[in-house]
Amino acid sequence: MSAIYVTVPGRIATQPERLNSTKGTGAKFRVATTERWFDRTADAWNDAQPVYLTVTCWRQLAESVLVSLRVGDPVVVHGKLVNASFERDGRVEPRLEVSAAAIGPDLRWCTAAVTRTRAAAADAPPSALTASATATMAASPAERDDGPAGPERRLGVLAGEGAVGA
Repeated sequence: MSAIYVTVPGRIATQPERLNSTKGTGAKFRVATTERWFDRTADAWNDAQPVYLTVTCWRQLAESVLVSLRVGDPVVVHGKLVNASFERDGRVEPRLEVSAAAIGPDLRWCTAAVTRTRAAAADAPPSALTASATATMAASPAERDDGPAGPERRLGVLAGEGAVGA
């Protein structure tokens, strides 16, 4: 069975909620995405019915979502599409979910000030480090919480790579 990865632009439809499980800290919210197109004959924009997807994420990504994002924020979610189901009134209903590997603000509709986590600062090249980041790197790996399973390492998104002025 192969996994299907999707990238979904949209807006957060429900307040992100904290999940606690044996996997660690998680976050769960719904994102609404709507196809929009311009009808040249009517000279007007048309919106399709919105599609709502449940998004779950874990560990540092979840912590960042919980402190950074609110209802209505424009986001881009990337992750594995999961065909889940739940029971309502005695019948099983399907629900599409996204197990997120990356979530960020959609900069077409907002601006963002980036604050690196301690783990991301530890991965930054020495030329990009500030005094506080250097002090953070001196901390033990347990204090930095930068284990190899983090989403930054899986996606190859390390602090400073390809960033202008980093």
